[in-house]
Order: sequence, then structure tokens, then C-alpha cells
Amino acid sequence: QGPAIRLKRRLRLGPDGAMAIQADFDHEDDWEEFLERTDPRKRVQKAFKGFTWSFGRDEDDEGFTRECVILEIPAREDTEPRHVKAKLTPSHLKLEVHGSEVIDDNFTDARWLDVEASYWELETKKSKSGEREKGIKYFLYLREDCPKYITGALFEKEKAATGNPDDSDDDTADTRIRQIANVKEPEPRRDEDVYFSEEEEFSDYECEGCGSKSVQVIKKADDRQFKVYCNDCPYVSVADMSKEAPSIRRQREIDEARARKKKEKERKKLAEKLAIQDQVPVDLAELEA
Repeated sequence: QGPAIRLKRRLRLGPDGAMAIQADFDHEDDWEEFLERTDPRKRVQKAFKGFTWSFGRDEDDEGFTRECVILEIPAREDTEPRHVKAKLTPSHLKLEVHGSEVIDDNFTDARWLDVEASYWELETKKSKSGEREKGIKYFLYLREDCPKYITGALFEKEKAATGNPDDSDDDTADTRIRQIANVKEPEPRRDEDVYFSEEEEFSDYECEGCGSKSVQVIKKADDRQFKVYCNDCPYVSVADMSKEAPSIRRQREIDEARARKKKEKERKKLAEKLAIQDQVPVDLAELEA
């Protein structure tokens, strides 16, 4: 409960439901990549031999939103429920269609699957070309007490085919909470007329004659303005009282760097858009000829 309580204190939701926590400028790109990768509203579809699957949220039979894996297998047009045989256990799935084996493999992890809540159904949908396609859709729901996210390989054969059979999948609720809790947030934004005593605004002054840092910025009785008096030499110079505070300077430099990064991203998006528009459309009639 400790990390969870601390996490709740740090997280704030914006008006659109998005997480309002921000990372400092040096880690902004990593933080945006983390949010993109962990967004439950976006399903990343993975393909393997004979099927595709994706992980995200979906409604169960009772209308509750739960995390689940959606496994999709293409089927023939004449496929009916009686042609499908499925045997599901927490560690294994065997699926046959029209007497042919489609899947017979172990899951990479046997601890996450809620067998009783999982089910399959036949689905008919239109393809991109407008043709009707039939397929099997298997909803594999996660257990309520499972802290894991299914973002690696789903089956053992799939994991072996990736070339990293020993690669561990440590994408869990605990690792995500720790990553969020370790985010270094930016300094509070401040106006130019606000100064913090711990910054020692005048500590940057130095003697223009000998370069000594041992100086005093004072206005003596016969002075008309503040001056810098050196303790190591007799040199005296006029003090720049409009000197920019260190935190204001850092804030301005970050704003300028962020503006440059935003401009560069917009330039890349525009270049990609123009590249797509410049593509010559393919004439299907010429290809068929």
C-alpha cells in the first residue's frame, strides 16, 4: 500500500482524464514514450503464424471493463460453432477448426489467465477491400489479482521465434508504479519578480579587476547606485541590479529548448505529410493489365 498511496498523492488527472504529472525537460521524451506504451486505450496488435492478438481493456459479459487479451484467428466462410473445438487451461490453449489444429501451445506465463471468464465467438466483419470475412475472436481475461500486463510474447512458440527465448517480461503494475514514482518533476514555474532566498541571487557577482568572488554589493553614503566592492583588491565597479536570477535563466533556457523541439517535431510531421501527398496513386487497371 505504501507505493500506491504515494502514487495517488502524486497523480492528478486533467480535464480530459489524462495524467497531469510532468517530467523535467531532460526526461520529457522518455516520459511521453512511457505514456504512449502504457495507454490502455490503445491496442497494439501483434501477429504470429495464423493469428493476431492484442492487449487492452474490454467489457466482460457483466458490463465491467477488464483487461484482456483478444486473440483473433481467421476462419473459412462456412465455419460454424460446431466446427470449432477449444480447450483452455491457465497454461495451455488448444484450438481446432474443421478438424485442423490452429493453436496448440503453452502460454509464456500460467498465472494471469481467468479461464472461467474467458470465451470465444465467431465474428463476421468487412475487410479493407469491402469483402466479408469470418473469424474467431477469443477473449482471454486477466485474473483480478494479476498485477501483470501482457505486452511481451503470448505463447512459448511465439517467444522462441522472436530470438529472445530467455527475455523476461517484467511489465507489471509494480514496475510501472516505481517508474512513475521515480519521475523527476520540473521546478515550479515562477514570475520574474519572485525570488527564492536559498538561491543567493547576488552570489554570482565577482570583481571585474581581479576576478575574486569575495565581494560586497552595497551602496555607501556617497554612492548614487549599488556598487561591487572587492575584498581582495581596491577595484570598484557598478553593480548590475537587473541581473537575471539563476532559476529564471534556467527557466528561459528550457522554454527556448522546448520551443525548438516542438518546432522540429512539427517540421517532421509536415515533411511526412508532404511525402505521403507526393506519392503517385497506383492505377489498379494498369497493374491488372
